[in-house]
Amino acid sequence: MRMLNLKKEGRSRGKMTGRQKSSLFAKIKNLYLSLRKENLPKLIIFVIIIVLFGGIFIYFVEQGKVIGESQQMFTQFFDGLWWTVVTITTVGYGDKYPITEIGKIFAIFLMFIGVVVTSILSGTIASIFVDKKLKEGRGLQTISTKNHIVICGWNNNAENILEGLVKLSKTEIEVVLINEMSPEEFQAISVKFPEIHLYFVRGDFTNENILTRGAIRGAKAAIILSDNSGQNTITNADERTILATLAIKSLRNEILTSAELVNPENRQHLIRAKVDEILVNGEFNGFLLSTSAFSAGIPLLVKEILSFESKYMIKQVPVPSTFIGKSFKEFLDYFYNAGKGIVIGVLSEEKKMTLDDLLSEGSDAIDEFIKRKFKEAEVNLLGEQKEEQKILLSPGEDYIIGETDIAFVIGR
Repeated sequence: MRMLNLKKEGRSRGKMTGRQKSSLFAKIKNLYLSLRKENLPKLIIFVIIIVLFGGIFIYFVEQGKVIGESQQMFTQFFDGLWWTVVTITTVGYGDKYPITEIGKIFAIFLMFIGVVVTSILSGTIASIFVDKKLKEGRGLQTISTKNHIVICGWNNNAENILEGLVKLSKTEIEVVLINEMSPEEFQAISVKFPEIHLYFVRGDFTNENILTRGAIRGAKAAIILSDNSGQNTITNADERTILATLAIKSLRNEILTSAELVNPENRQHLIRAKVDEILVNGEFNGFLLSTSAFSAGIPLLVKEILSFESKYMIKQVPVPSTFIGKSFKEFLDYFYNAGKGIVIGVLSEEKKMTLDDLLSEGSDAIDEFIKRKFKEAEVNLLGEQKEEQKILLSPGEDYIIGETDIAFVIGR
């Protein structure tokens, strides 16, 4: 199992490289489309024609003409091309210049053309990049990045999420914000978080076209917040969260999604939408406040563990292969004695029971009849066979560590 995991990791690294390449190609494609929109390719073709014509003309006019005793300016066709480029760009090295009257007149004509063409060329390129920057600030551009995090919606907790991403990420992180905040608000946020490469897409995140502009198909995770950006209110936030989850899953089913709810009664709708994680706003306030009346230290403990400013925090740690098949007590003692923290539980994965598991492998006629009918209907008895995750807190000293178990550790 571990070898399979290692192979999967190797394949995922290969995919990362492919994603980076596709992201580069997408950026080049977007740049080309912008250039074509401004008719820049036609202008470049016009410049190439002038250079070729100028090089040919000056070479035939000046060929064989000698200045001084034996110095010949244009001995080959490339000399003509070189002189034409230098003249058009108004660089004027002076290493090549026309000697004949016709050549000098042509040079004057070429200089005027050069000033106009280079001005138009540089102005067009500058306007393209300025327009791109303006679109980025207004949230109107199409994002072409990969392996990023998408945050749909905005509320008072959003900045805390960005702070958490900064602290948890070991490398530079890319985040796409999709909401209806003003461009000025986004600029203020981007200044607050220089460590994050922030992108902004302005619009309704329940709309698939808006999500596509935010490169949702290339994202590794999506966080959907109870949105109150723009003219939106918290009243219909859950409805928009559910619609956004359905839209995201329809565009990319395997993406890791986390959603925030205002009303816990809407949890079932998100479960149907196949969301991965659900957090109800203020869900634990009652527990913390009531507990504080009897045990004032418990809310302080929870705050200490969940705070990014704390020296200690909860984290998921892969179980070393040497502890697979061993007891929970051995694993617990190892972590504690090594000073790596305290193991408080494990995340265990178990395969769900399918219809195929209920049908016997023997020659039972009824079982065989059922299997045959399902096969004729092209129904997979195994189903999706997804693994069900269970959290086992302090599972007991005799609990045997499994191959897919992941440890929860409180440590530095």
